[in-house]
Amino acid sequence: MFGLGERIVIGYDISTEYAQISYMGMSDNMPSTVTLTEGREDYNIPACLFKRGEVNQWFYGREALNYSSVEEGHMVDNLWEHALVGDKLKIDEDEFDHIALLALFIKRSLGLLKNIGKDRIAAIMFTVPDLTKRAIEVLDTVNSVLGLDDTKVFYVGREESIFYYVIHQQKELWKQDVLVYDFSGRNLTGYHFSINKNSMPRVAVVDDRVHPIVRSDVNKDGEFYEVIHEDTNKDVVSGAFLIGSGFDDDWCHDSLKELCRNRRVFKGNNLYSKGACYAVRERLIDSDMNQSMIFLGKDKLRSNVGMKVMKAGKESYFAILDGGESWYDASKEFDIILDKGNEFELLITPLDGKNIRSIDIVLDGLTGREPKTTRLHMKVFMESEDRLRVCATDMGFGEFYPTTYQLFTKQIEL
Repeated sequence: MFGLGERIVIGYDISTEYAQISYMGMSDNMPSTVTLTEGREDYNIPACLFKRGEVNQWFYGREALNYSSVEEGHMVDNLWEHALVGDKLKIDEDEFDHIALLALFIKRSLGLLKNIGKDRIAAIMFTVPDLTKRAIEVLDTVNSVLGLDDTKVFYVGREESIFYYVIHQQKELWKQDVLVYDFSGRNLTGYHFSINKNSMPRVAVVDDRVHPIVRSDVNKDGEFYEVIHEDTNKDVVSGAFLIGSGFDDDWCHDSLKELCRNRRVFKGNNLYSKGACYAVRERLIDSDMNQSMIFLGKDKLRSNVGMKVMKAGKESYFAILDGGESWYDASKEFDIILDKGNEFELLITPLDGKNIRSIDIVLDGLTGREPKTTRLHMKVFMESEDRLRVCATDMGFGEFYPTTYQLFTKQIEL
């Protein structure tokens, strides 16, 4: 448990049906998860709101469910899905924005962190099922509504939460591949964690696959057995996790025996929020792990972006964007002076070292200047997971060439 006055980090897992909150001090070894029932692993906070009668009084989570069964009012569920769609909720003559309702739910649920003031929260990492561009827009809006001005806020998808959770377990568990089976929804989703140990830094990936197994299937045990057999037959697997309420019933007999053969298997349901907690702490500290391993998910930049520059009379490489960082965080601003002419070159280097590209950026219309008198303010950022935007603004050169603020842009597909 974190010490008195120590700043904490929070991992917040939000999905269609529930939310979970894990937290830890900066010096803690592992996170704790908020429970709704003291002494029990009762982590799932129902992701819903209830508006009471004709008054503007809202309840959230389990309290919302309780009130909806005994009082007149309006139940609002599927908060995350409605926020992604961006539609409005109309109750009588009033209209409510679903993103604002999601923010209300998150704000109320954070109140479960009793005796922890906002000034003690160093950072929050939200983890969601699929970190799309729209999901980032929703979370950005929620963040602005929450008003956590002194708190850093980050986002990750399920796969990255799994990555951080797994690598913070005993190394014996992930000496080979690791499987995660999530049965919290209608279908079973499988995740496959693996590391390329031959690269430096090591590259980790988590692949996902939705299996055609639903809770109502009569032969779930046999179907799950086939999934496990396929997943473990082609790769060496040293550990596995079963998460979600779909595993609560005692139905996986033969399948569990197959999964437990020569490997460690764990069952629980707070993996994502704990993984997000580990992830946000890694963002804040200078960890050796950040240097020795890179996670390459669907939302990660898979190439290094840089340029060759002259420094102290010698040619050197100037790093602009680093492969492995989230594309929505990949941005850099800097100034350069062109050696000559009206063009410069970017280097795109994939993390696998193959197919290195040189991209020429030509500033059409910016001509007739002497060598080393073209000063540019540069902004380089990712517009999506595979699209790079380069912006160059002419800043002039003192009395020789006045500033024109002419903007040149180029889009590059990675």
